Order: sequence, then structure tokens, then C-alpha cells
Amino acid sequence: MLYAKSNPKESIEEHTNELLKRLDILIENYGKEILNEKNIDEKNFWNLLTLACTYHDIGKVYTPFQNMILEKIHETLLETSFSNDIKHEQLSPLFLPDEEIMKLTEEDEKILTQTIFYHHERDNVILDQQLIEKIIKEDIIPRIGSIEEELKINVNKNPTNYYLGYVGREKRIREGNTSYIKYVLLKGLLHRLDHSASAHINIEDVTSQSINNNIEEVMQEKNFTKNELQIYCQENPEDNMVIIGSTGMGKTEAGLLWSEGSKTFFTLPIRISINAIYDRIREEYKYKYVGLLHSSALDYLESKNNEGYEYNYLQNEEARNLSNKITTCTIDQIFTFVFKYAGYEKVYATLAYSKIIIDEIQAYSPEIVAVILKGLEMIHNIGGKFLIMTATLPRIYKDKLIEMNIPFKTNQFLSKKIRHKIEIKDTEMVNDVQEIIEKSKSNKILIIVNTIEKAIEMYHKVKENGGNVFTLHSRFIAIDREEKEKEIKEFAESDKKGIWITTQIVEASIDIDFDYLYTEMSTLDSLFQRLGRCYRRREWEREDCNVYIYTKNISGIGSVYDKEIYEKSLELLKYYNRQVLSEEDKVKMVDSLYSKESLKDTEFLKKFEDGMRVLDNIVDYDTSKKDAQKILRNIENVKVIPKSIFDENKDLFEKLKSEKNYNEKRIIRRKIENLSTNISKRQAIRLQDKLFDIGIENIKGIDMKYSKEEGLLLTENIDDNIESRMF
Repeated sequence: MLYAKSNPKESIEEHTNELLKRLDILIENYGKEILNEKNIDEKNFWNLLTLACTYHDIGKVYTPFQNMILEKIHETLLETSFSNDIKHEQLSPLFLPDEEIMKLTEEDEKILTQTIFYHHERDNVILDQQLIEKIIKEDIIPRIGSIEEELKINVNKNPTNYYLGYVGREKRIREGNTSYIKYVLLKGLLHRLDHSASAHINIEDVTSQSINNNIEEVMQEKNFTKNELQIYCQENPEDNMVIIGSTGMGKTEAGLLWSEGSKTFFTLPIRISINAIYDRIREEYKYKYVGLLHSSALDYLESKNNEGYEYNYLQNEEARNLSNKITTCTIDQIFTFVFKYAGYEKVYATLAYSKIIIDEIQAYSPEIVAVILKGLEMIHNIGGKFLIMTATLPRIYKDKLIEMNIPFKTNQFLSKKIRHKIEIKDTEMVNDVQEIIEKSKSNKILIIVNTIEKAIEMYHKVKENGGNVFTLHSRFIAIDREEKEKEIKEFAESDKKGIWITTQIVEASIDIDFDYLYTEMSTLDSLFQRLGRCYRRREWEREDCNVYIYTKNISGIGSVYDKEIYEKSLELLKYYNRQVLSEEDKVKMVDSLYSKESLKDTEFLKKFEDGMRVLDNIVDYDTSKKDAQKILRNIENVKVIPKSIFDENKDLFEKLKSEKNYNEKRIIRRKIENLSTNISKRQAIRLQDKLFDIGIENIKGIDMKYSKEEGLLLTENIDDNIESRMF
């Protein structure tokens, strides 16, 4: 038997047939969408992909590869003078039969050869003509009859190394080549077919069930009617869309209604927000054809589901292979394709017949927005559709889409409710602690500050003065942070009174509604997100203010927030002191703040334009996927476990060392990771003498005070204690 894999044992014929079965499913369910408006001959395209599937792994007949498998499954090795010094995909094209090649144009032959040759994208590409000629002569030709008989396919009876003329770094098909889109689709779909066949998972959810029906059923049960925003999105499913909608107007439902049963990717800036959307789709709307895709998705699935590891692992693998009808994900899992890393075609080809929803685009840094907009341009070029939904939209982003000649419909749907009346206070928040405490006796008070250090400082001040106070920021260990996120939601929905002190992690991640907001000034886009956590859906009808904005000795300016944008924000906002702030006012201010005229000569605009310039000049295959994800995560963290937590759980660490069962070790490892929090890389360098080894890769111990009330306390006020607004 000619083997393709050792675990589980699988022959080349069996593996190939698994690909071809999935190809039939793909064509039946998405064939028209994949080639829609792409000027690609349908019969020719599917013939090329069938050939790619049929011959992609045939190079595994090479005797040294077979011996590698035979050794793993403890069978007798075959005699050979060759070593395993060439990868199977670099031999596979030589088997393409002459009768098939003769039907192809030279350009199609090149596309097919490269699709097969590069379907694993390894660094060690062998282009040694003499070695391959020797392999053909001494290892392949003597067995050509038995190879053809066992695999039950036609192969080239007189193979040569001619195909090497189509490969090599300088010959690769890149953007700008007339066959680029065709090649991307073929290669990307082969990647997905191969990965799903190897993992024995579905290539696609083949359901015809649209989430629209589920949403409408739930709305009827709750006596809700669709609002103008939701109706508009549902009525324009074939268009690219840029929508501004007030907080609390049901943008999530609007986006899902726009998807109209298409294959869809729903993105948000923060991982916990994505978890919440995933849960909402599965639990509230009872739609099971949804996947979760981010760096710790498997851990989250395990914490939510009781179906067992195998079930959760399968769900995770299907999400990683982009198989779900709806995928909820973070930007770093999808928009890496913009960097054209080796193998990027898998994601890019999938987006050719998908819709992508970008929620809260204003929450990303200008460099990351440059990546998103470049990605939307590429998606448009390959036939995908996008919807941008946001409460406030920086004008330069919309202008850039227009400059790129990307057609889109735009509209805004703003609540008419008066929800906020603001007071700008040229003083420090700490000076008003007594006033805040007094008001908290009969109200729910939310305090939002710009840095963790400031949050801890305010917590102490309020606590010392007798306030009923709680705090939430990102420097709690995972298990405590999850508990606190649950507590703040329950507090907001209850009749309890008191004070919660938080950082900007609540801006887009936690759906809460407080009576009064006391906040440090930040940039307008961030500030207006904060306002959305106070009187979220209610109308403010009193004479006094319900939002107090402090402007003296503000933390995080220049580190968390761009100083120039902050100063321009304050200049725009001051005209509204002790005034009602309508939703229209917010949108107009952000539009004005982020116009090209307002941003002239600022670092913000420079970062955005430099980002676009770099992306327009990306060299294909120069960036690794890992590096692309690092760029998109935009922050390098070090995972640490406080010493007190480590000491309390030493038995868990000992158990991890002694445990032999893989699944048990993984479960223990997840428990340990739930005891960790993150500090920035710069903080880790400055606090190096406080870090210690705990015997686990990528996690350090840290000898600093920790409590469930305050989180991890750092001894020095390091200026980069930045709350990550992404992932």
C-alpha cells in the first residue's frame, strides 16, 4: 500500500478521494458564488482544481517518504539509495499525464504546476534538476506501472523534470499577473480541501438555513420590530455598506440580517466581544452553524461546552479551516492575507465568496485600519462583500475607500433620544471622590480612566472614603477577570447601587448601562464609546448632567492616546460644556476631528498614510503568517502568574509535570493559564528581577502583590500600562 499518512493510517488513494468528495460538496454549494463575475471559464476552472486535488500528493510515492511512514507504523522498510531530502509536493507535478497537459494552455499548465508545487509553502524548495532526474530514473519509472495501478489514476508514463521551468521564486504568480485571481482561487481552495480532508472535517456547512429566520423568530417572540437600520441592511444584501448607527440600535442584528444566509465573517476588536457574539448567535438565536476563531478559541469552547474534548477540538478545527456558515473572529485571524504570507491564498480565496462584517472600526489604531482598508480593497477585487458598522466613523477612512474606487452604500441611523448631558471639569477626578460616593448611594456610578495605575489609585481613594466600590481592568488573572465581567453585568441589571472603576476595556466589550459616568478625557472616538455605557437606551430628561469629563492631570496621554488627537478632541468638545450632546453631535465631531484637514501634520495621519504606502508595496511571500499576526495584534504581551497565586496552586504545577496523558496535560495547562494575566513586553524588561521561571513555556511567575479586589500591582508607575483594545 502507498501511504499518505501514518496517524491515522491512510493511503494516498483514500486521502485523494477525501479531497474529491469535498470538492463535489464545494462545487454544489458555492460553485456559482466562487466564480461569480470573475471572467473565469467554469468548466476549465473546476477541471484544473480536480487535477490539483488528484495529483497534489502523488509525490508521496517516493520511496524515502514511504519509508518514513512505514517506520512510524512499524512495518518493513523498502530498499532505496535515496534519502528523504526532497518534499513530496516538489515531485507531484511530474506525474501529471501528457493527455491532460496537452489540453491546457501554457498559462494554465503553469498555474496548475505552481498550485501543486507550492501547496505546502515550505522554505526548503529543491530545484536540483539532476537530483530530480535521478529520482525519476531510479525510483519512479521502475514502479510507474504499479503506482498507476494502485492509485487508479492515469500518470505520466515518461515523466521528466520539465515542470521545474514553471517554478522558482522569480517565476511565482503574483498580483498584477493576468492569471492572479484564478491562481489564488485554485491554490487557496486546494489548501482548504487538503486541510479539511486531512482533519476529516467538513469543507463547508451545507445548511440552507439562514440566520435571518432565527433572528425574526426571536424578535417576534419578544414583540420586537425591526428598526430602520436593520431594515436597510436587510434590503441591501448585495452591496458593500458603510453604516453609522448609534449605540444600542441593534447593529449586530443588522449585520447578520445583511449577511442573508451567505458565508459570513463577523469581526470585532476584542476577543471577549467575539465570544459574546458567538454565544448570542448560538444561544439566543439558536443558530448552530457558527464558529469561533481566535487564539484561545479552543479554551473558550472547552469552558462553555460539556460535550468533551473531541467535540470541541472538531469545532475548533472547522473554524480554523473556515468551514462555518458564520465565523465570529478577531481581525488577526483573517486580515493576515493582506501581507501575502506564504499560504495566504487559503483565506483570500474563501473571502472571494463570503461577506465580512467589520464592527467598531474606530477602535483600531491607524496602522491596523490601514490593513483593514487594504484588505477590503483586495476583497472587493476578488468578489467578496463587506459591511462596516460603527457608532462614529473617522472621515479619512471613508475618503480612503472612495479614493480606492470601491463602490459602497452609506447611511446613518442615529437615535433621537437625548441620552447625555456633559460637564467638562478642569480639575482632577480624585478631588470629587466625596461627591461621587454620595451620588452612588442612590445610583449606579461608572468611573472610566485611561490607565490601570489610575484605576487602582481611584479604587483606593474611594475605598478609603467609605465607598461601595469595585474595579475591573485587564491586569486580573483570567479566572478573576471573567468573574468580574460577569459581576459588572449583573450589577448593571440589578437594583444595587455603588461604584465600578474601569479602564477602556468596557468601551466595546461589555454591554452595561449605568446612571452616571465619571471619566477621564480621552480622544473623542474612545470617549463616545464610554458614553455608550451610561443611559445606553434610556432618555435623559433632567436638568443636571449625567456625564462628567475630567481634563486635569489625565493619565495615558501620549502613551494610550495620541496627544495631538487628544488636544483637538478637547478643543471640539469644550463648546458642549453643560450642554446636551446628541448622537448627531457625536458623529459630526468625530467626522470633523478625523478629516484630512484637521489631521494635517499629525502623527496619526502619518501612521495611517505610511501604513497604506507599505501595504501597497507588499512583496508576495516575504512575510510569515506568524509575523503578520504579530503586526495585527499590535501589542506584545508577556503572560505572568503572580507569586501568591503560584504558591496557592503548586500542586497543579506538579501535576502537570508528572501527568503523561496528553488530554489531561492540556486540561491542566488550561487551568494554569486561567491563573495568568498579561503585562507588556517593556514592563517585563523593566521588572526582570521580579520574574521567575515556573517550568512552563511562555509563562513566567512574577513576585508582585496580587489581590482579587485590585489585580496585579506593579511597584513602578510604568507609562506603558496600556489596556489592549484588540484581542
